[in-house]
This record gives sequence, C-alpha cells and structure tokens, in this order.
Amino acid sequence: MATSGLEETALRLLGAFHDLAGGKLREPVPVGGPERPGEGAAPRAGLDPDSTECDEAVRYLVNQGYLEPAGSGYAITVAGIDRARELRGISDPATPQERSGMSDQTQKRLMTVLAIGISLALSQPLTRFVGEQIPERRGIRDDVTEAVLKGLARTVALVVASVLVRQIASRRR
Repeated sequence: MATSGLEETALRLLGAFHDLAGGKLREPVPVGGPERPGEGAAPRAGLDPDSTECDEAVRYLVNQGYLEPAGSGYAITVAGIDRARELRGISDPATPQERSGMSDQTQKRLMTVLAIGISLALSQPLTRFVGEQIPERRGIRDDVTEAVLKGLARTVALVVASVLVRQIASRRR
C-alpha cells in the first residue's frame, strides 16, 4: 500500500520496468525521452520522462534497491522483481533461470574467493607430489607436466566453487 504520491508514482514506474523487462533480472530498460518518443518505462507508467516527478520516482526506486543503472537505462533488481510481484499479487516465485537470491556480482565474488581457497587447498598436496616425482634437474617435459597438473587443479577448484555458489544461491530464493 502506497503511503505517498511519490511512492505511488515510483511503484507504478516499477511495474512498467518489470513489464518491459519481461520479469527478467537485470534486463536494461530505458526510462524514455525525446530520443525515443513513446518508448520506455515512463510513458508506459503515464509519466513524462523529462519531468521532475519521473526523476524523483527513478531516484526513489534506485535508493530502495529496486532498480540499478544499466547502460542508457535502468535494470530491475531481485528486490524490484519481488516488490513488483507483491504489488500485483503474484505469489509464484521466479524460476531459477530468471533469478536467484544473490546478485550476479555477489556470486562472482563468492566464486572467486571459493576458487582461490579450494585451489590453495589442492595445491599443497600437488606441490608435495611434484617435489617427489619430478627430479631436481628438470627438463621441458617436467615443466609441462607441472603446468598441466596445476592447471587441472585450478580448473577443478573453479568448477567446485561454481557448483557450490549455485547451490547457495538457489537456497536463498
């Protein structure tokens, strides 16, 4: 339930962003303007894209975390999709392909941290193995063997980290 004219306008604009994005997370949608007459979220919500009212509504939605800047427009966030669905009485959660409970940036950071940690854990026994199996006087073949083993360890670490992050993100929906 809206408590102010600004909030009501902003939520109407949020609904337009949701519709134009097709309910997809982080799909860039233009606000509208003279370069695109009749196009964008503002005209769909019945607002003049060049008005102060529209600017304040967009700023409100960004401050609330419902929208984020994306290219020449704005993209709806997880919180924005949830709020738009709530306003419309849609109780079905988005499908996992549409969104997860974590932003893409958070998932990437978590995956990087996990991949580094797993890679470090795998590299300790690998370093001991290489030290025992490869002689002190090394040749090109020994260098290639070590590089392949370390590359495999990093690949395994990245795959395991990716699977873990996907599982964590899917639980947070």
